[in-house]
Amino acid sequence: MTANRQTGWRIERAPGKPLGRTNAGRFFIPLLITADGQEIAEVNLVLTGSDSERLLGELSRLLSGGEPAPLDPIGGPA
Repeated sequence: MTANRQTGWRIERAPGKPLGRTNAGRFFIPLLITADGQEIAEVNLVLTGSDSERLLGELSRLLSGGEPAPLDPIGGPA
């Protein structure tokens, strides 16, 4: 990802779209996928309650100045 919104692939919160719940009670975050500034798709990241709690914990830790979790060799959480 680059700082320039017109270069490369980006996945960001979809502007103006609220978070929500699915009919099954999971949570969703609307996302916008772009490539070189062109909109590719709008999708939802669907999370279980426990996934949402873990995300909240990680975001809270980062916002309070904590270190990010270590990454595994392919770039995901260890």
